[in-house]
Amino acid sequence: MSKEQWHSWVWIKWKPGTSTTAWEGWKNNASIKGAWSTLGEWDCCLWVNVSGPDELEEFVWKHIRTNQWVQDTKTTWAKKWW
Repeated sequence: MSKEQWHSWVWIKWKPGTSTTAWEGWKNNASIKGAWSTLGEWDCCLWVNVSGPDELEEFVWKHIRTNQWVQDTKTTWAKKWW
């Protein structure tokens, strides 16, 4: 992770009764650099390689929100300090 570059994450909340394989359609998406199952408010987190907020928003609505099991999403950005 470069100190100069901002990185983006998409947090996903699944709908009740979601299949444990609901995320598999994203497995070969080159823009997704990592995927985690999470505990707490969100069920899944994706590390996404995009160039800026507009591209991230387009990615979320084109690739993530089209998944029938996605209930909600939140995006966050981070830049490495050290």
